Amino acid sequence: MKIILTAIGSKYIHTALGLRSIRAYAKAQGIETELIEDSVQTPLLSVLAEITAQEPDVVGLSVHIWNKNYVYSLIRLLRKVMPQVKIAAGGPEVSFDPQRIFGECPQIDYIIMGEGEETFVKLVRALADGGEVPEHVVYQKDGKVIANSCTTVVDDLDVLEFPYPDLAEVVAAKKIVYYECTRGCPFKCSYCLSGIARNVRKRSLAKVYADLDRFIAAKVLLVKFVDRTYNLDENYFLPIMQHLALADTDATFHFEIKADLLSENVLQFLETVPKGRFQFEIGVQTTNAPTLAAINRRDDWQKLTANVTRLLHSGNIHLHLDLIAGLPYEGLAEFEKSFNDVYGLQPHMLQLGFLKVLPGTQMERQRDEHGLIYMDEPPYEILATKYINYKELRFLKVLEDVFDHTYNSGRFAHTLAYLTALDGSAFRFYTKFAQWWQARGEYPLGHNVRGVTKLLYEFVQECYAEHFARICELLRFDVLLYQPGWKPAFLKWHTDELNEKVMAFWRDAERVRRYVPDYSFATWRQIQKNYMIEYFDCDPLGDGAAYYLFVYNDEVQAIKLTDFEN
Repeated sequence: MKIILTAIGSKYIHTALGLRSIRAYAKAQGIETELIEDSVQTPLLSVLAEITAQEPDVVGLSVHIWNKNYVYSLIRLLRKVMPQVKIAAGGPEVSFDPQRIFGECPQIDYIIMGEGEETFVKLVRALADGGEVPEHVVYQKDGKVIANSCTTVVDDLDVLEFPYPDLAEVVAAKKIVYYECTRGCPFKCSYCLSGIARNVRKRSLAKVYADLDRFIAAKVLLVKFVDRTYNLDENYFLPIMQHLALADTDATFHFEIKADLLSENVLQFLETVPKGRFQFEIGVQTTNAPTLAAINRRDDWQKLTANVTRLLHSGNIHLHLDLIAGLPYEGLAEFEKSFNDVYGLQPHMLQLGFLKVLPGTQMERQRDEHGLIYMDEPPYEILATKYINYKELRFLKVLEDVFDHTYNSGRFAHTLAYLTALDGSAFRFYTKFAQWWQARGEYPLGHNVRGVTKLLYEFVQECYAEHFARICELLRFDVLLYQPGWKPAFLKWHTDELNEKVMAFWRDAERVRRYVPDYSFATWRQIQKNYMIEYFDCDPLGDGAAYYLFVYNDEVQAIKLTDFEN
């Protein structure tokens, strides 16, 4: 029996952990499968040709929010050109309402309800032997939907195999590696499907270490843990982190954590982790108490604030915090407060997301209670609620665009800090900028960082005339720090007039070593590549200095030069 597993990612760089795990488990049970991995950008007929060229008997597909319409179209084409093929679908988009799914795509033969490794193997064996359809597989018979039981989980994660037998090829293709050491979630956030399987199951530490060591040996650069809340059990997650912290690797490991659960013991450890080894995604979602109660979240904002502040102060872990717009009981005023609260922490990235009313969630069942109006098709994004109207939500999309191009780019830190302080509210500033951005017709156009720099300059010129000179110096400072090698003509540069002094400075190795201890003169080309001195009419760091030496190594450092002319 020829079996094809087909994974359609949202981007080429993504790997399909679920189907890879099914493939590895099936192989261990003596069942060979082939995996086809493509993306929603791949022409539909190309994927169809890949599948049909292998003349499969069974095709398994995983259906997600990002690929549902694509996969449905692919299934319909498969049924046209291969009417006898058996089509099995699984994944979060089809696991909770089979009656509706068969109505949407009747070409599907079987729906696997829940985690698919064990159930898919049982289904394949039943098809090969002519046996009965196993539990947790829904199918149609005589026009009726036959459901054997509800969604299933894999109780013992140790029965699962390492999901990347082709790891060398994955690394060579520079794809993101996804991994999980736990499944399930003890929380019951009303907008999420993860809490439906509330029993959290853990892969044994010995197997986790072995899996991670294979990633390290293969020189994987980024491993994203997809555990819903990684840091639930300190006795379990901390040893894994300690193992990774001690490893000889350049890899970064990404975790989704609940920051208010971090203990003093864990915080002390995290302060010792090599820089860049870990990055954390922290779902704040809202700071509005009625909203938190409505979505079943119990967050300790004071503890979260203290822990995030401490992690940021350590400076060795990238922090990505999330907000969700369109939640119950959160109008524009409440969202503004949530935004300002989280922005005040100054995370490395703040993602402004929008509520997705996923089929099968408690949120979907409460749509009438909260007046939720949302897209009927994926991504099921919110359009309006009783608390925030369509026009307001639509404007937040513009604000999100501006925010991603500025704050989240990390290229304008000093300029934005001054502007938001000037307005007295981060949300107020970004609202003003977004209104200007929209009036200019910049949304939803694509922009590179240099184009955004020019737009920010023009915005300041129009809207902050009395502070223009000061802000331009800060913008020039940011350009020098975060866009090395570029000196836009619209900003005032002093390179030429400083040239003789700069050359004299670099020839005086003893003087340079006051600021760069390991300095030795090589060539002027190397000097120009690695260092830069620039004059500022007003001090961008606020300490009265005029000249700055910029050192470009792995990071950018600014070293004050008080004796530049001595």
